[in-house]
Amino acid sequence: MSIKWFSELRDRARELAQKIPYQQIRDSPSVKYYTDWNAFERCIEPSPGVIADSPTINLPTELNVVSMNGIVSTINTPGGINVISLEELNNELGKLILKSIDISESKALARHAANLVGGAYIEIDNDLDKPLKIGIAAATKSPVLLPTHYTILVNDNIKASLSLFMLGAGGCPSTTAEIYLGEGSRLNILTVGMHEQVPSYALIKVIMGNDAEITARTLLIGGAMNHHREDYVLQGRNSSINHLGLEVGYGKSRIDYQVNIMHTGEKGTSYSRVLGIARDKSFVIHRALGRITDSAKWSDTSVEGKVFIMNEGAYAASVPIIMVDTGDVNGARHSAADASPDEDQVNYLRLRGIGRDEVTDLIIHEMISQFIESLPTEYSADAETLRSLIMSRILAKPQ
Repeated sequence: MSIKWFSELRDRARELAQKIPYQQIRDSPSVKYYTDWNAFERCIEPSPGVIADSPTINLPTELNVVSMNGIVSTINTPGGINVISLEELNNELGKLILKSIDISESKALARHAANLVGGAYIEIDNDLDKPLKIGIAAATKSPVLLPTHYTILVNDNIKASLSLFMLGAGGCPSTTAEIYLGEGSRLNILTVGMHEQVPSYALIKVIMGNDAEITARTLLIGGAMNHHREDYVLQGRNSSINHLGLEVGYGKSRIDYQVNIMHTGEKGTSYSRVLGIARDKSFVIHRALGRITDSAKWSDTSVEGKVFIMNEGAYAASVPIIMVDTGDVNGARHSAADASPDEDQVNYLRLRGIGRDEVTDLIIHEMISQFIESLPTEYSADAETLRSLIMSRILAKPQ
């Protein structure tokens, strides 16, 4: 990519990457511990030869837009959708890329921008009967950093559904997406991050206009170091979000999932609940922030987290907080809880021939079923495929 906007972005990002840390010094030692940034330091910069010499990866469902190691292709995209790959963006549209994301925030973002290998700008002009499905897959033999970016614009008064499937089978996948939701629009968004034993980074940022609504569902599974963050900015008046997330750690996987909800427009409503499961020797963290700024009077926010520690050797924690800058609010709530399998119930089932591992599988199966059943009806065609894919990974015993 030799276009001016991209060259300028890359040059600035490379300079920043030499100066800034992955996390600020002011962050507490416990927060620094949540993500093992050393895993990303081992990721090397991409080169055409290394990316080309890659194994194949099976995609779980039919997709409309596919990014395979950064190479974007489109398949049967619905009418009313304009997809332009980053390589084809002119300088005017290029200025919209990473506009809402501050790459000087961390070394992870600076390295991401400096090494972008692909992505697309997508504009949705018409209502969609079926979800627009975007697949972002990474599979290389060596630990190559594979950054991709999507800017998605949903125009005013549009009703649409969107799926983001992020699959890491090799390399170091790094994904950013910024979604702009126009006035009066309604968006369902399903985000799925499934990774093998590779480090992965993701930042999804959503900017909402007046009277905009989002129903968001997020599923995260596995990953040697899965750092996943979602920022929702309720910028417009009367905007709202309903969010449910499920993160599942197994084997030696490590997940740090952060959800930030920022109210800047009046009379906004937000609800976020995340469930976490840690089994085997996995490490699962849930962080959440619900903030109501001074300009967001009469807003209401609620952030909740509940984590399940399935056995000794596993670790899980939920850390939701709220910040309120005005006295004129309709509500501000947060809660956290952790749980383990009830020993009396486990012993009862074991006496009837059901082992502890089977009890763990039953509990996980039930929680995943609840998540699948919470999906909007627009995702019903993919629900069973998604369920089978999840179960094949989670219920399989680690080697």
